[in-house]
Amino acid sequence: MSSPSDPARLVWRLTLEVPGLEHVSAVETALEPFVESLTSFEVIEDGLWWRVTGYARGPRPDMAEIGTRISLTAAAEGIALEAPVLDQIEDRDWASDVLKSFVPIHAGRFVVHGSHLDAAEVVRPGAIGIVVDAGQAFGSGEHGTTRGCLTMIDHLARRGKPVGRVLDMGCGTGVLAIAAAQRFNPRRLRRRVLAVDNDPRSVAVTAENIHINHVRDRVIPLISEGFRRPEVMAHGPYDLILANILARPLARMAPVVVRHLAPGGRLVLSGLTPRQDSWVLNAYRRRGLVLDKRLVLDGWTTLMMRRAPRRQD
Repeated sequence: MSSPSDPARLVWRLTLEVPGLEHVSAVETALEPFVESLTSFEVIEDGLWWRVTGYARGPRPDMAEIGTRISLTAAAEGIALEAPVLDQIEDRDWASDVLKSFVPIHAGRFVVHGSHLDAAEVVRPGAIGIVVDAGQAFGSGEHGTTRGCLTMIDHLARRGKPVGRVLDMGCGTGVLAIAAAQRFNPRRLRRRVLAVDNDPRSVAVTAENIHINHVRDRVIPLISEGFRRPEVMAHGPYDLILANILARPLARMAPVVVRHLAPGGRLVLSGLTPRQDSWVLNAYRRRGLVLDKRLVLDGWTTLMMRRAPRRQD
């Protein structure tokens, strides 16, 4: 019988802190050849630092080669990165541990929960359950930005606003696209909800979650860098655009986002802190949008804006 300190039961753990969510994907790509699994979590509530952790069995990882890869990544991203910290931990089912730590999240009528829980036990009568597992991709429901967007979707639906075409830009796990497909009257949706991300892994996760949540006939997952793919442009103009990204990309995308928002359409933005919301807000106000609603959850701001309806001659 092996003891907890038996090398056969030990796993190498690589830990690295990254200054900003926008650089996490590049760091994960650099570490992938050296580890069997990766997780990324926010370590400071304002979203400025994220911890990327990789796990590997077998021989000690080549720290010299890993250090070189991280240095090249840091230079390419224009950031400073410390060398990863390497230690050994007891071999456990870390994926299972992450799932168990993910408690149901309530936002409006939505209840987001992991697949390890029985929906009959956690989704109250009249609520809308969405199955998304923690750690799949950004946007599993536990973050204040995702909860803010879910709350805004529910708010729009309760007000009975007509929503025919919906775009989830930067879909991550697809939770917002799934929520829109479930919450809005399918007979009013003139087209299937479009879930777009520039990360193929996120789109793959979204496709899996669409299947799990039984909305394959109502949501289309698509890889695209913003609105560049013709399908994204042709699917609009949109009555509702959801964008839970980061403050700088949100502000930079303002001209093209507004161009694809239908007259009278709503725009839900999140991924920004209260100190960032004024300049993101101004980027869209300069293009004619007005603020409908502002929501702050766990130190993160979610904005709902609208475009003026077309004038009747």
